[in-house]
This record gives sequence, C-alpha cells and structure tokens, in this order.
Amino acid sequence: MLIANRAAPAPVWTPVMGAEVFFEPITRTMLIRARRAAREASQAELAETLEGAEPMSAIDMIEEMGDAMTRALIMEGVKDWRDVFVAAVDDAGEPLLIEGDPVFDLLPFSPENLALVLSDPIAVDAFEEAYITPFVMRERQRAEPGNGSAASPSGIGEAATRGSDSATSHARPPRGAAARRAPTSSTSPRAKRKRTSGAS
Repeated sequence: MLIANRAAPAPVWTPVMGAEVFFEPITRTMLIRARRAAREASQAELAETLEGAEPMSAIDMIEEMGDAMTRALIMEGVKDWRDVFVAAVDDAGEPLLIEGDPVFDLLPFSPENLALVLSDPIAVDAFEEAYITPFVMRERQRAEPGNGSAASPSGIGEAATRGSDSATSHARPPRGAAARRAPTSSTSPRAKRKRTSGAS
C-alpha cells in the first residue's frame, strides 16, 4: 500500500532542567546519521585497541555506541534554548563569587555551547529523557501488533527504529577530563545575582 506521509511535526519548546530547549522532531534521516556516529565510535575504539589500549567489554562497547547515538541525535535536534547558564569566571579564570555565592552568565545557544552542556552526563540524561525517550516510546506503540505498518507523522515506521534502544541508555562520563559544567537555570538556585553576557 502506498501511503503519503503527513507533514513533519514542527519543532517545539520543551522543558529541560528548568530551561527550555527548542527540539526538532526526530526523523528517519537523523536516525541514520546517529547510527553512523555509533559505528564510528565503535571503529574508533577498535583502532585504540589495535594501538595497545585495553579493549572494552561487549557491554561497555554497546553503551559507548548508545552514548554516541544519543549525543548525535541531541546535537542535531537542538536548535535553540532559553535560560541556560554557565558559571562566570574572573580574569584569572577563577569562579566569580558575590558574597560567597557563584555568579552565572546566560549562555547563548551555539553548537559549541551545546557540546559544552553535553559534557555533563547529568545534562545528557535530561536531554535524552525529554527528547529521545518520548520518541522511542511512540515508535514502540506503533510497532505493537496491528500497528506495525502505520506511518508516523515524521515518516518513521517500525523498521526505522529497530536498534534505537541503544540510544536510551544512561550517558557515561567521557573518558577524558570533564569540562566545566554549564548549568541550566535549575542548577543555579544559590546565585543571588547573575550577570548577562550581552548575548540575546
């Protein structure tokens, strides 16, 4: 049966850790690119093993690939945000304090700043719960008996989400040093004052 797909859903503002994030709906093309990122992560790990690094267990490898897929979907799906902050620092690079409390600057949206936020596994989990988990649950419902052939509004059917469970495991900290955490508004309740960076 030839079925015409409806227009893809429009991006929506979604609450994430006290901030608001503008997510683009997940599409078949995004899933393909995310799976490619997962394969690249696997190949990179294999290359490190061949160079003498300790090999990962099968479970760790699956988690590594799931993390890569999750991050790829989030990096492509986030288009804007509101009320995301980063800890302010002085000229020496030390945290800026006022009366002993930290000061936070508004963090403008950019791919680089999104990557900074995603360096925190807690933030990755929050983005995943708000963005990827609802998508996976919807696709599972469509894949139930009698619904497997139904077309989703985004053009993604049952076959497109096979293996998408790998994008729903909790994110692990990167093996390298952790970057400075970029908190959302819910992570900075103790700041008495916050200084805007001048970005809109």
